[in-house]
Amino acid sequence: MSILVIAEHDNNDNKSATLVTIAAAQAIGGDIDVLVAGSGVDGVASQVAAVPGVNKVLVADNAAYEHQLAEN
Repeated sequence: MSILVIAEHDNNDNKSATLVTIAAAQAIGGDIDVLVAGSGVDGVASQVAAVPGVNKVLVADNAAYEHQLAEN
């Protein structure tokens, strides 16, 4: 089974909730993929990729996600 975790961040750093969710996903077992959506999130994606157990990091980087609103 694969698990998708959506990263919580501020476009610069991960929030602790992301790591807690990844740890919970590890307890369930299976491949863990993490979605990082935002603007200029290369640093956040690198942080997530360094977390043990993360299989793949999916990045949605677009200026429309800069302010993290429900709609642009």
